Amino acid sequence: MEKSFKISSLPACLLLLALLGCAGHRPVLTEKTAEVPETTPDIQASVPTSTPMPPAPADKPAAKPASRPVTLAFVGDILLGGSALPKLNREGPDSFFIHVKDLLAEADLAVGNLEGPLGSQGEVYVDKQYTFLTPPEAAQGLKNAGFRILTLANNHAMDFGPQALDSTLSALDALGLKHSGAGDDEASARRPAVLEVADRKVAVLAYSLTYPSEFWAGPQKPGCAQGDGYSIREDVAAARASGAQLVIVCLHWGQEGKTVLRGYQPALARVALEAGADAVIGHHPHIWQALGVIGGKPVAYSLGNFVFGSYSQKAVRSGILYLTFDGNNRWSGGKVIPLNVHNGSVQFSPRPLAGAEGRKFCDHLAVLSKPQGARLTWDGAAIHWIPPTPKP
Repeated sequence: MEKSFKISSLPACLLLLALLGCAGHRPVLTEKTAEVPETTPDIQASVPTSTPMPPAPADKPAAKPASRPVTLAFVGDILLGGSALPKLNREGPDSFFIHVKDLLAEADLAVGNLEGPLGSQGEVYVDKQYTFLTPPEAAQGLKNAGFRILTLANNHAMDFGPQALDSTLSALDALGLKHSGAGDDEASARRPAVLEVADRKVAVLAYSLTYPSEFWAGPQKPGCAQGDGYSIREDVAAARASGAQLVIVCLHWGQEGKTVLRGYQPALARVALEAGADAVIGHHPHIWQALGVIGGKPVAYSLGNFVFGSYSQKAVRSGILYLTFDGNNRWSGGKVIPLNVHNGSVQFSPRPLAGAEGRKFCDHLAVLSKPQGARLTWDGAAIHWIPPTPKP
C-alpha cells in the first residue's frame, strides 16, 4: 500500500466542498482515507477560488436518433505481467482470454482498466512495494480479445516512469486501441477516448484517486489524470460539447480488498452523473464492490480483477458488467456474467461461473448493492440488473 496522509479533524463539509471542486485548490483523495492531504505543492493551486464550476446540464441534450440500443461491456483490472509473466512468455497473450473472448464479443464495445505499463525499458519512478512492467506484445492479446478502449489512470501506470508510459501509449496506438486517463501532460491525460458505436459517439474519461501523487500529470508533466470534482465536471461538459451522446467516467478509487465504500465514492459519483455522465465505473480494490443507482443512472463502484498477475486469495470471484442504453441513450438495464478469477485454479484465464457458484456470487453482490438502490436477479447463468422504473 502506498503512503497515506490523514487529517483526523477534517470536517465532512470541507471534504464535500473539495470533492465538488469548490475549494481553493483541486482536492487529492486517497484509496486509504478519502481525505485531503495536508500538502501537495506539485499539483495544487490550479483553480482559483473565484473561478466558477462549469454548470451541470439541467437535462441531457437531445440525442440524434439511434438505430438500435447499444451495449457496453466493462471489466476491472488487467495485468498480464507480474506472476502472469511466465504464462505470457510461454503461451502468448491470447491464452489469457480463451474462455471470455466470446463473452466480450456480445457487447458493442469492451472497456478494461490496464494496470502497469507496456514496455521493455524504463526505471522505477517511485520506490513502492509493487511495480510492474509488461512486454508490449501483451497489447495484441487485448486487441484480439475484443477490447477497443483501455483506461490507464491508476497507481501502476507510471511504475517505470515516462519512458514506459510512452511505450504503453505507442503500443496501444499502433494497434488502434483507444485509451484515456494518462498522457504526456495533464491535458492529454484528461482527454477522453472516443469511438463511434452503434450510430452514436461514446466518450470514456478516466481518473485516478490513488497514490503515489508523483504519478499525477501536470501542465508539462506526464502521468495520470487526477480525479477531482472540478476536472470531472469540466471534462464531461467538454465531451458533451464535442457531440458525445454517451459519456462514461471511470475512476480508480476505494480501498484495496474492502467491500465497504469510502464516503467520497458515492459523493464523487454523484458529481460525475449530475454533470451529465451516463455511468460511473470503478476499480482498484481488486474485488467487487456494490452496484448502485444515482439519479436513475448506474454506478459500479469496483469491478475487481479481470486478468491480473497475482495469486491473491481475496480476488477469487469477479465478472463482466454489461450496460445497455436504449435508442434515446437512456440506461435500460444490464447484467453481470460471473467469473472465476482464482488464479490458483484458472491460471490467469478467467472462466464463467454458473450454477451454485454463480448464484453465490449473485447473492453476495445483491447484499452489497441493495443499500445503493440496485435490484439484481439470477437466471442460472447471469446476474440481471433491473433499472428503476422511469418517471412519467
